[in-house]
Amino acid sequence: PSNDDNNNNSVYTQIQYSKPIDSRRRSNQSRVEEAGKQSQIEAYTTETNLIVQVQSTHVDRMVDYLHRWNDKEKGEQNNFCKVLGSASAISRNVSLLYLSCGNPIDLGRILGVDPLLARAINKSYIVQPGLLRGNLSTEQGCSDFAKMLFGKVSSQTNNGLNDGNDEEEEPVVCRVQVFPPKYQSRLLQLVYGLVQETDEESRQFTISPKRFTHMLSVVEAYQYKGKGWEERQHDDNSKLYMVGISPASMDLDVVDTNNIIAGDSSGDDVSRAYYKLKEAIGMYEAIHGALPQDLHGSLALDCGSAPGGWTKYLIEHFGCKQVYSIDPGELSPSVMKLKETMHMQMKIQYALPKLLEDEAVASDGGGVKLWVSDMCLHNMAEQVELLLSAKEEGVLAPDAFFVLTLKCVVGHSKLAYDAQVKKVVDKFFMDANLDCVETFHLFSNRSGERTVIGYIK
Repeated sequence: PSNDDNNNNSVYTQIQYSKPIDSRRRSNQSRVEEAGKQSQIEAYTTETNLIVQVQSTHVDRMVDYLHRWNDKEKGEQNNFCKVLGSASAISRNVSLLYLSCGNPIDLGRILGVDPLLARAINKSYIVQPGLLRGNLSTEQGCSDFAKMLFGKVSSQTNNGLNDGNDEEEEPVVCRVQVFPPKYQSRLLQLVYGLVQETDEESRQFTISPKRFTHMLSVVEAYQYKGKGWEERQHDDNSKLYMVGISPASMDLDVVDTNNIIAGDSSGDDVSRAYYKLKEAIGMYEAIHGALPQDLHGSLALDCGSAPGGWTKYLIEHFGCKQVYSIDPGELSPSVMKLKETMHMQMKIQYALPKLLEDEAVASDGGGVKLWVSDMCLHNMAEQVELLLSAKEEGVLAPDAFFVLTLKCVVGHSKLAYDAQVKKVVDKFFMDANLDCVETFHLFSNRSGERTVIGYIK
């Protein structure tokens, strides 16, 4: 045989037929994995008193936020917050964060009204440590759980939910919230029926969606998803739940997160962009302290500015005497009417030469002190290149402060996005004299976006 035949034969001898995994081994592995997940949830719930329902894409950012909040509140005995862990919920793109807090009611309210978290958090639940077995998806399971819940709440109200005051207490009126919400209607009807069956004199609590004094929370913490999970769905005690009852009110505890972000103006694109830069500056100041006073009242440049949210923030927060708002697109009328706005309706490449002709930029001690850019570019390295061009051409003042959004257009994982951004930032350090640079994954960022902030000497 030829040498080629010998080479081919040597290759073939290295190939082995794939061996199917024994179904019993696969089944046992699945059960072991599920047992591990259940044990983990059980461990979390021994300390948990607050569950936060979070968009799965925001879990890492939410954990970082809570760690920063905990560091900020360090020393305050009742304000601690310990992140015990997280788990994917049965609802699509939803995860549950398990927290142990010194004051879960206050923290739940803080998280619920923070506009920076409006896209990350769906709802929070005050619960008591420990788990209850049941199954809200079956008729009998839901009926049994309703009776157990009715007894538990009656016992607690009988022992005094209003701080054990000996004076005549206000009647306890509960609003019920259930996760997942598709089981809420059935459970609510069953509990309400049990309440109505009790004579008024011995009734410990009532149910109402509006005029309530307490929130009754039921959260599905775990359901088996391993081999044979379909059969277990019919088991009346196959799932694990956390339950809690806490003082509440309509004003403080029923929040529509879709409306929170509208607090700045109208909830439009300008407002959303405004909060993105506000979050970025807040995150940076939390690490480095308040920004220098010489940034206030300075010249600023907003690159890729339409519809104008960042321009508006620069004017309102920093009191910039002028913001060069550069974008071929239109600015919102609410931004255009601000006297500090100078809209240059062109690309930044064409705007830089014109800026050098501007007396405020060209004068001694002049130059742009604040450079922010949220442009959409196919190559995110161009964000850095344009800033470096402005520096070389004399548009930037010494020690200019910058905020850049780097937008990855390839990749599908956090690790891939982080690696791409790190590569660009590392080269940025090689090409310029930078100081106090931070990279953030903001709540306002998409999954492939990172915000880079610092000074360029």
